[in-house]
Amino acid sequence: MNQERPLIKLYRTRTFGEKMSDTFDFVRENWRPMLKYLTYLLLPVALVQSFATSNYMTGYMSFINKIDTTNIDAMTPWLSSLGVSLLFNLIAMLFSCALTYTMMQVYEQRPNRLQGITFGELSSGVWNKCGRQIVLIILGGILITILAVAIIIPLAVVNPALGILGALIVFLLLPLIMLANPIYLFEKIGVLGAYAKSIRLGWKTWAGIVAVITVLYLLVTILESVVSIPWYIMVTVKNVFAAQNTEPSFVSSFGYTAIQYVLGVISNFCASCLMTLISLGIAYQYGHACDKVDGVTVDRDIENFESLNIEH
Repeated sequence: MNQERPLIKLYRTRTFGEKMSDTFDFVRENWRPMLKYLTYLLLPVALVQSFATSNYMTGYMSFINKIDTTNIDAMTPWLSSLGVSLLFNLIAMLFSCALTYTMMQVYEQRPNRLQGITFGELSSGVWNKCGRQIVLIILGGILITILAVAIIIPLAVVNPALGILGALIVFLLLPLIMLANPIYLFEKIGVLGAYAKSIRLGWKTWAGIVAVITVLYLLVTILESVVSIPWYIMVTVKNVFAAQNTEPSFVSSFGYTAIQYVLGVISNFCASCLMTLISLGIAYQYGHACDKVDGVTVDRDIENFESLNIEH
């Protein structure tokens, strides 16, 4: 069945609708191997995320209800859980994006696309892309900090209202570097070169980047919220009773805690899997920008035509 579908090429000029349809068509065609290896990578992470997120929510609710807020030691577990939760969210994001982009590369290279693919064929690409993303994130964080400080602080010193305007300017400039991730992961290019190319392509396709990210982010947020509702309800019920010091026996039972933990695992796992939609959308926006601005497809067609003439 997969072979009957047209190949979804990365480098191609697309309308907004085509970017969306190609994103979902790729998932529709390859959901089995994607789900299989996303489970392999993300489920262990979700097992830890569930503990950390539940502990963080409990600490946060305690803080809101002013329980032990004067005791710094009592806040340590809450802050620790927040740190662990953020760390494993980052790890899940790295795994999800690295696997998605590795699959997109292999998809166009293999005769059978992703049919019958093993993790051994993907592993080297996944780990390589994870490492490259870490380097990209560190440098990106430094660049964003420098940009924010250089724009916001001088304006805020003159007038606080101008500081708000500076923050808005920085926010509007962020889409310019959104293509750095696919550029750095798909191409043989340095980190600074990836950011420079992202700014160049992003400047000419800013509206498309914003549209793709906004629509997919809203969709992913809605789906994540729906999946997380049962877990949120159980956590909220438990914390409300704890705040009133009237916790019923069923809330403190092992069964309630176990169900809450399992729902937390499902919630975190689904959230990480849904992030692949954003990664795919940005990748197809990158492929669109490369073809539209740099004429990548035309260049490749010329190279293929010349190679055919040489062979003949």
